[in-house]
Amino acid sequence: MRALSLATLIGIAFAGPANAVDDYDLCIAMIVEDPARAEREAGEWARYGGGGAAARHCYALALIEIGASVRAADELIATASEEADLPNQARADLLVQAGELLVTTDYTATAAVVAGQALQLVPGDPGALGLRAAVRLANAKYRGALQDLNEALAKHKEDPRLLLRRASAQRLTGNAIAARDDASFATELAPELPDAWLERGRIEAKLGDKSGARASFLKAIELERDGKIARAAQLALQRMEAGVED
Repeated sequence: MRALSLATLIGIAFAGPANAVDDYDLCIAMIVEDPARAEREAGEWARYGGGGAAARHCYALALIEIGASVRAADELIATASEEADLPNQARADLLVQAGELLVTTDYTATAAVVAGQALQLVPGDPGALGLRAAVRLANAKYRGALQDLNEALAKHKEDPRLLLRRASAQRLTGNAIAARDDASFATELAPELPDAWLERGRIEAKLGDKSGARASFLKAIELERDGKIARAAQLALQRMEAGVED
């Protein structure tokens, strides 16, 4: 979601008032402690306190934390278009963050538009390319996704989410060996990322490495427990044990 780099950009853009960045930091800390309160107070800061993009970004993050992902995406898109003082990179980052939320909530058509807008602002932006690749993967346009991910990873070689997506694209285009390399690197860089372990397990199963796949699926389940990825890993494990190929 690129929140840290985006926060830095927003902090630079709003370095005018002495307490602007401090307020943003306090707002972010509040999300961890009390997301519902952060959503209320960040909303008030954004509407009445003159906090601008910093307040609106914190408000969007609070919305994500309380499970209102679509509302958060709407707020991020509106912030990118309405806050006149933001540099193009910050606008692109906001749009990418919104687009990632839209992909996870199955609004892929809107996410495709958002990715295009981000790429217009910052041509070749790795985050925007990764977002467009996610949309293409969702629409079974695997080779187009692979092209985007190759370009993005040429600039950000150690981004685990980009590597994870390229692993999926490689697997789906029949290059399981390259897919395994990307998935293994993704889990090395981000061992806490359950979807990377899920993808790694799928690739290992495809290559006939049942022991490795079993360990990877169980790791994905351990990391997320009751979520969507854990359920997908459980199903993939059951299918592998039953001899059904994905």
